[in-house]
Amino acid sequence: MKDRTAGYALIELIASLVILAMIASLMVSGVVAGRRVWERLDTSNAAGDSVTSAQMALRQRLERAFPETRYDAHPPYAFFDGDTSGVTFLAQPRDQQRPNALRIYHLALGTDGSLMLASASEVAINTNITDDNQVLLRGVQSLNVDYYGPGSDGVPAWQLRWKEQPVPPQLIRIRVQFAPGDARQWPDLLVKPVATVDSECILNAATGKCRGRA
Repeated sequence: MKDRTAGYALIELIASLVILAMIASLMVSGVVAGRRVWERLDTSNAAGDSVTSAQMALRQRLERAFPETRYDAHPPYAFFDGDTSGVTFLAQPRDQQRPNALRIYHLALGTDGSLMLASASEVAINTNITDDNQVLLRGVQSLNVDYYGPGSDGVPAWQLRWKEQPVPPQLIRIRVQFAPGDARQWPDLLVKPVATVDSECILNAATGKCRGRA
């Protein structure tokens, strides 16, 4: 009788161990699956943060675009030159570069898929050589920029080009697309420049430029 009871106890112990092993296996699987979900969420959040940071950087610079008056063409025009592939404008330097002269910014898509915001000091000897090349995003497939303001008929509409206009555009729209399968999303970025008139410009008749400017 004692041997039979001991036998039953051994079988029950083995069954209990098997059940515990199954429970432990399910718990480990759940932990691993949960970790993978969190990793995917972290990756998605990081991608969203990078897009948000890029849009914030562009908004900060473009909202503060300075419409410096230029007299090297007739009629005079505001310094702002853009087409569908990018835009060139004048604005304050980044916080870590202040105080300093205004900078000429170039937004464009590099051949390697990098969304670049490059700049050079307005008072540099050669303003075509940029000394600050900020990579906003990598892995970009296409960049499209258009401009809202009066056309040749005076009626406001979206334009594919903004060059040698008396004022900057009323709105700038920036669209970015990523490669198929890329989880990142770029909501259309609409930016309204704050300044529309170069109120600091007083024409110097001798130089044909604003007084106090080279």
